[in-house]
Amino acid sequence: MKKTTASLLVLCGLAAAGAVPALYGCGGGAKPADTAAAPSDTSSLPEPAVLATASAAPADSSSAAANDSPSPLATVLTTDPGQIQKIFQAATAAPAATLKQNGATGGDPLAKGIRDAAKKLTAGMQPDGPLAMGSIKEKQHLQTDVTLAPGKCYSIVGYSKKVKDLDLYLLLPPGILSGQDLTDDNKPIVGGPPQPMCPVSDKAVTYKLDIFADSGGGDVAVQLFSKGK
Repeated sequence: MKKTTASLLVLCGLAAAGAVPALYGCGGGAKPADTAAAPSDTSSLPEPAVLATASAAPADSSSAAANDSPSPLATVLTTDPGQIQKIFQAATAAPAATLKQNGATGGDPLAKGIRDAAKKLTAGMQPDGPLAMGSIKEKQHLQTDVTLAPGKCYSIVGYSKKVKDLDLYLLLPPGILSGQDLTDDNKPIVGGPPQPMCPVSDKAVTYKLDIFADSGGGDVAVQLFSKGK
């Protein structure tokens, strides 16, 4: 009993001197409940807001990168990045179409087929630049460059008598799909009807046009059409 009392007196003495925390029962010491209610040390911890800001930085960067990608000029159905990249690589490696400088004029059957298909376009659209021509087998590609300038609206018309499903893909390096035809036939159109492609860029931009024979093979032709905005 005396040993216990003496020990208590020693502890109380140390508490009074600040060597150990005050104990309830030593005379004037704070109660345990009161002591727990004052967590003064938590102010030294890092602010949660700082940690949240640091962790959010990568997400903000990725959003900014996504916003840097230009919007398509026409409706697209293909959205898988891997598939689009394969189309772009195939177009880049494909032989170039032959360019007929007087465009879709004259009595050439391919030129006539282009003119007939173009009757669906918005009123006022006229041939712009050369007629791209070539012969491809089924599942093969041709390619040509297409330059779209500011101040105009555009449509691209393709035609083949023997290719049953002729596909057109308008692409930007390093593999961005800006437009494609929406039909499975021999008269594909990119940019209409009813709405042609009207670039918002203040400078001319050159695109890669992929011409793909998805079903059937034979002679093909593609013509760019335009009109002022």
